[in-house]
Amino acid sequence: MVYANGRGFLPEDFISAEIPAGHDTVWGWAAKWAPQDLPARIDPDRAFADEISELMEQSAVGGYSIVHVEAPAALRAHGARKIPAFDTQLLYMMSRS
Repeated sequence: MVYANGRGFLPEDFISAEIPAGHDTVWGWAAKWAPQDLPARIDPDRAFADEISELMEQSAVGGYSIVHVEAPAALRAHGARKIPAFDTQLLYMMSRS
């Protein structure tokens, strides 16, 4: 069994449930496509902060939708309740740059 970040969480613990089609969170995207990029220290306010800020900006500029979804188990354990989910086209483009 592989644990993400040595904290006892599996990558699937970073995937939010009930995300609308065509959207994903930064945490879920990383868990699915690059689990090695999950931060060693779980801090919902700081981890991926730069990426989330850039995605918010790019969403506004490009007209991409943002929805707020329930935080996944790993983030709820650290106090997060809702997190943004971005258009997967934008997540894909950002991951390729």
